[in-house]
Amino acid sequence: MNMRIAIVTVLLLLAWPPVGGGAEMYQVTAVSRITGVTVYADRALVTRSAALTLKAGTNLITFANLPLLMAEDSLRAEGKGTGQARIAGLTMKTVFLERLQEKRVHELEEEIRTLRRKVESLEARSKALAAQRAFIDSVRVGWGERISKELAIGKPTSAELGEAVKFVGDGIGRVEEQLNDAEAEKKPLVERIAALEKELEQSRGGRKKEVRAVEVAIEAARPMEFTLNLSYVIGQARWEPAYDVRLATDDKSAELVYRAMVWQKTGEDWQGVRLSLSTARPEVGGAPPELVPWHVGLYEPPRPHAYGRASGYPMGGVAASAAPMSLKLGAVERAGEAREPEEAALPLSALVTEGLTSVLFTVSQPVDIPADGTRQGSVIALERVPVTAEFVTVPKLSSRVYLKSAVVNNTAYPLLAGPVNVFNDNTFTGKAVLKTVAAGEKFDLFFGADDQLKVKREVAKSRKDAGLLGGNRMSWRCTVELENFKKEAVTVTLMDQLPLAGNEEIKVSLAEAVPRPDETRQDGTLVWNVPLKPGEKRKILYEIAVEYPKGRELTGVE
Repeated sequence: MNMRIAIVTVLLLLAWPPVGGGAEMYQVTAVSRITGVTVYADRALVTRSAALTLKAGTNLITFANLPLLMAEDSLRAEGKGTGQARIAGLTMKTVFLERLQEKRVHELEEEIRTLRRKVESLEARSKALAAQRAFIDSVRVGWGERISKELAIGKPTSAELGEAVKFVGDGIGRVEEQLNDAEAEKKPLVERIAALEKELEQSRGGRKKEVRAVEVAIEAARPMEFTLNLSYVIGQARWEPAYDVRLATDDKSAELVYRAMVWQKTGEDWQGVRLSLSTARPEVGGAPPELVPWHVGLYEPPRPHAYGRASGYPMGGVAASAAPMSLKLGAVERAGEAREPEEAALPLSALVTEGLTSVLFTVSQPVDIPADGTRQGSVIALERVPVTAEFVTVPKLSSRVYLKSAVVNNTAYPLLAGPVNVFNDNTFTGKAVLKTVAAGEKFDLFFGADDQLKVKREVAKSRKDAGLLGGNRMSWRCTVELENFKKEAVTVTLMDQLPLAGNEEIKVSLAEAVPRPDETRQDGTLVWNVPLKPGEKRKILYEIAVEYPKGRELTGVE
């Protein structure tokens, strides 16, 4: 499709004769406002509404000054009125306004005028100070001549001379200081004026603003009141999830606050709109990709061939595909019909509507989202989820015991990937990143270190060189102490690791362990599940041994 937005050609429905009873056409410019927005991961569906008074015949309704980013093949129009009417077609076109920076030009001119007045005031003050300095200089010169003559006859006295020196010195110093202050105050103003004048020059030469206009043809059987809704998809809008998870004091449940962070740069502010957030992903398409036959063969060198006209295109040019026509028929309703009742949203939460493959969250209160990219947050769900708490420590890397909770997403909707603020009761313990979690799926969160559980790890390292027979041996004898200062019994998961041999001649073993680990994973991770009673201290002893050939050096050792 040609990337330049063309006028959408609309064919009026000839099968249904005009209900206006004549060829009269009435031009109406709609006064519309955005009433609803559904935001997806990378775009938004915007709905505008206009209250109109139609005349009998064809009414051409114009929605002016619409954003350039709207997708032309997404236009939809529907409505209802107090009489019989039909929407006969849609047309979208590009409109050029006066200048893109017209408003900014006025702002720049006014700011420059204000700054120039300040500079002129400073220059006037500097001139007055310069006059004062000239006067003091004249006094200094006059007194100098007078003093020279009077000194010869024993005048003036030392007091008079001191007074004259003080007057001249203080006066010149004060004036010079005020002149320097005025110049220092003037310099940034002059620099600012120069920068604004440069921007003003660029703004005055700016290109004209390019916007969209949509015309909707409505045929009315008689004069009537009519409500027209125009919807379109637009880019530069998205929403991302963010979460607060607060673990309860009983460690058996957590409060999950599901937030939506919305931003948009569509070119139009969303003021007082009903906001919906969809988990659908229109950018990935509605169907999986299709496999095509996979052919393999032997390479054949290219054969020389004569150049000729390429086939596959008709003579005389390339056929252009017309933009799809958006047409809504049957938009006829009678006045006074009751609207479908709306279900009230719960406090602090959004109304959740489940689809077959996605979920729609509708924010309960109207929101304002400016078009400057500012991130706006809204709570869309508040849930209580079950957790299973356990304690985990990796003393090889940290001398702390951490509280880990397995959380179950018992909601009816997925938790999309996003950042998580983690709280243990009311104490902020850190941040985490959540991957997408399906409804019913379990995920892990850590709620910080618990100072009521202590762990200490000591290592004795030894090396035995090869004798006449056998090879070298290196070992690490580890002692881990765990102590529970809590008032209840807990189980601590202790984790360490065996090194992985990178050569068949290297032998790695857990020479002795008391008690033996409950699990040894393929990546070498050793896991002990250690139960601790209140006030109990336990020791875990184990030795890690590595044997390797005589005359060789071992790498990767600590």
